[in-house]
Amino acid sequence: MSDVSEPILYEHPLCEQVRTYLRLEQLFAIQLHLRDQDSKACHVAALRNLWEVLDCLDRGDIKGELIKELEAQRLYFSQLEESPYIDGLKLKRFLEQLNQLLSWLGTYQGKFGTKLRSDRFIDMLKNRIRMPGGTCSFDLPELYLFLNQPFEYRLESLRGWFSHLEGLAQCIKILLRLFRENGGFEAVTCQQGVFQSSLSDKSNPKLLRINLPNDSSYFPEVSGSKHYFSIRFIEKKEGELKPLSQDLSFELAIC
Repeated sequence: MSDVSEPILYEHPLCEQVRTYLRLEQLFAIQLHLRDQDSKACHVAALRNLWEVLDCLDRGDIKGELIKELEAQRLYFSQLEESPYIDGLKLKRFLEQLNQLLSWLGTYQGKFGTKLRSDRFIDMLKNRIRMPGGTCSFDLPELYLFLNQPFEYRLESLRGWFSHLEGLAQCIKILLRLFRENGGFEAVTCQQGVFQSSLSDKSNPKLLRINLPNDSSYFPEVSGSKHYFSIRFIEKKEGELKPLSQDLSFELAIC
């Protein structure tokens, strides 16, 4: 049986909240990967990644937005409890999960990341770890000592720091999953490398998802809002980027 390559998936947010969620989702995935590597370089990168997360959390009222969105989802799924077409046990478990997350959000003190910022070691890294080459032993001797501890010690420390963000990561994971499941992929065709569409027939779209063949030499540039979007395909050929001028088919999901 031949091995079929996975398509390349591009995602584009249609509102600022989802833009932030996608960025945090990526940062969290990178954090979990880096911290599990028995490598000093990876653990420096994991600490730098934590500060990227904290910088991302400085933008807007993320906690308020999450509470509003999760409450809307809870209301929607609560209305499905009487439906004969729904798995009642799965729905009950999911609603319990939503309630737990809303309870966690409601009791979380202050802005996300406040507890992590108050950690003396993390705060000490704030300025130097962002400088090019700023993690040398003469710049951050305390970091150098940390990196020379056994792997198990460093891993446990990184897990402890990330524990302040685990509830947030779970909220974002669930919301993005729900958004993504709200739209299926359909085959569409663009004319001379450009695809445009109105979103007037969609109810509060959050996200565009674009599947391209794994061997594509082109990528999409997307501009849009909750009312309208445009996709322009750019081809990389002989080291140069040029707008694609041919018709092509691809898979699109509006979520």
